[in-house]
Amino acid sequence: MPDESERGLSIRKHLTPVILLILFCGLMIYRLTARSPDESERARARMHLELIYGLERAHLKEYGTYLPIDREKNGEILKLNDVPGRFRYRVAVEGSTFVAEARADLDGNGRQEVWYVDQETPEPVLIQQD
Repeated sequence: MPDESERGLSIRKHLTPVILLILFCGLMIYRLTARSPDESERARARMHLELIYGLERAHLKEYGTYLPIDREKNGEILKLNDVPGRFRYRVAVEGSTFVAEARADLDGNGRQEVWYVDQETPEPVLIQQD
């Protein structure tokens, strides 16, 4: 019959790989589910573009026109000039169409990432990656 010290060694010998496996699984889950700051910025930009799309559709239904939005036109009223994050938003209206864009230089290389929605595309589309 094993004595107390042998039993403790046996438990430790079998428990160590289990603890290491649990730790490894936890790190892998964190790594696969954690968002980078750029991914969070992109998710926020897509959400804002979806909101802008809804706003434009509501404005069209109520007033019969789309609402142009940029820093000078309606940006202050709609608080789009103060949206957190690095993306900047604008909506260009031409006749019975609109294009809403979100632009940001995420890595500082001078090239901007551009997402858009328009009157026929409610889901944001990436047209240029940074």
